[in-house]
Amino acid sequence: MRQRYGIWAAAILVLVGSLGKGLAQAENGPRDGVRLPVLGPDRETIDLLRTRPEEVERRMRERESPDPGLTALSPLPVPDELSAEEPAPEAAAEVVDVDRIRVSASAPGEGVVQGEVALTNTADQSHRLVRVFTEAAEEALLHTVERRGGVAQVQRLGGLLLPPEEQVELRPGGPRLLLVDLRRPLSQGEAITLELYFDDGSRKRVEAPVQQPVPGR
Repeated sequence: MRQRYGIWAAAILVLVGSLGKGLAQAENGPRDGVRLPVLGPDRETIDLLRTRPEEVERRMRERESPDPGLTALSPLPVPDELSAEEPAPEAAAEVVDVDRIRVSASAPGEGVVQGEVALTNTADQSHRLVRVFTEAAEEALLHTVERRGGVAQVQRLGGLLLPPEEQVELRPGGPRLLLVDLRRPLSQGEAITLELYFDDGSRKRVEAPVQQPVPGR
């Protein structure tokens, strides 16, 4: 009988000791270095006090690995104001203004006359006049005149640069326009058509009045 009482007393002491140790841990918080709760791959709580370290590590790796059943998210659409490309530049023929255009009347038997025109590039980028065409002559020649050793020499231009927001004139003293090999006489008071071709492929058609040449030009 005494032996049975002794066994019960020992069991009660162990139980009381365990409860006391549990209460002490509850009051003092988890063990140092332990962060609770820790969740596994299925979001279940892992008991770090009863789970072997290698098992905890394995379950944590499973949690961090991507789920093969998930598909990659499609990129969000970019707003129009961000994805829109820069607007294409306007055609040269639309932004180059033509002023003070004229062609000299021809004298009897004369096959070459001079043309004058002021070209204003209103755009914020450069353009280039590359060719002039008219049915009144075999050729409309863009050129400059240089004097070398007292002799005037004509230098053909492959194009006329039109800087942004500037005006360039084709006239004596600078780059010139000549109508070469007239197909017919040009009389004062009439007008001929000139077509201006630019380096971007655009072209502009203008009417040039025929006037008497200015003396000294």
